Amino acid sequence: MKRSSLLLPLLLLASGPSVQAAIVYSGVENVPIPPNFAGVYLNILTKATVFSQPGDFDTAPWINLGFGGIDISNGDALLTVVNGTSQVVNLLPGDSVGSPSNLPPGANFSDAHTGPGSGQFALQTVGFAGFGFRPAPAAPLQYGWLKLTISNNSAGTIHEWAYESTPGASILVGAVPEPTGAALALIGTATLWLRRRRQA
Repeated sequence: MKRSSLLLPLLLLASGPSVQAAIVYSGVENVPIPPNFAGVYLNILTKATVFSQPGDFDTAPWINLGFGGIDISNGDALLTVVNGTSQVVNLLPGDSVGSPSNLPPGANFSDAHTGPGSGQFALQTVGFAGFGFRPAPAAPLQYGWLKLTISNNSAGTIHEWAYESTPGASILVGAVPEPTGAALALIGTATLWLRRRRQA
């Protein structure tokens, strides 16, 4: 009986989905946004950060945040979700980012996205920006979210981000990968093993 109960997680592993979760998650990074003009440039694919404009700013998915996040700019490869004009919108957890989202047609600069208005970022408070990006020139858009805190008198922070690995698929703000069948099976096996040791 005990042997068969230990085999259950392995059977779940074998019958579980073989496809990995479609969401790619950065993990908690807490990248500082310097309170100066150049700020920080973040490549959401490679997690690279630099403090001056990279040569591939328009062909790779970089986003630039300056003055603690008061200024946000993008090139042609990463497009932030904006309001009717060019200002980056503060999204809520659970909002959808996808093809219906309002993206600029190319390079964009936003410096009026903080304040008390609807869709604006509050200073020193966590907020979320949505984006679409092309991993290579002419590639279809993929969608993601970026969690950040903006400051006007000190460094801001890019906390974490995630994006959909499937081109064209929408993502919910704040969504991270669900545990895979393998992870759930390992948790189940470990739980049964600990229970068995306690009973022995």
